Amino acid sequence: MKKVYLDTNIMLDYLEQRCFSENAKIIFKLSKKGKFLVYASLLSFVNIAYIRRKHSVDEIYADLSCLRSIVSVVPIDDVQLDNALNVKIKDFEDNIQFQCAKAAGCDVIVTNNTKDFAGLNGIDIMSSEDFLLDLFADEEV
Repeated sequence: MKKVYLDTNIMLDYLEQRCFSENAKIIFKLSKKGKFLVYASLLSFVNIAYIRRKHSVDEIYADLSCLRSIVSVVPIDDVQLDNALNVKIKDFEDNIQFQCAKAAGCDVIVTNNTKDFAGLNGIDIMSSEDFLLDLFADEEV
C-alpha cells in the first residue's frame, strides 16, 4: 500500500480551512477509506500545537487527537537529525520532515510548499493538488 507523508501545512490546511483545505479534506477522507497510509512526524504535532496556541487548550488537544487517529507518527531520533545536518538546504525543518519520511519508507511527501524541499532527492515531492490529480489519473470519471 502507498505510504504518504503529510507535511505540517497539509494538516494545518485541514484544521484551519486554509487555501488548500478542500484538498486536505479529500486526502484525509481517502486515507480513512484505506486508499493509502498517511504518516507525519512528531515534529508536525508539536508545530501545530505551537502555531494554534491562540486556540483553547481543549480545541488544540481535540484537533491533535483527531489527527492522531488517522496519521501514523514517525519519531525523530539522532539518525534523522544527523542525516539532516549532512544535507544542507535552506529550510532545516523541512529537511527533518524529509528525513522522517525517508526513514518511514514513504513513497511521496505531500506539501503545499514544494520549493522548500528543493535539493532533496529519493522521495517524490508533490503539492496536494498534484497528488490528487496523480492519484485519480488512471480512474474513469
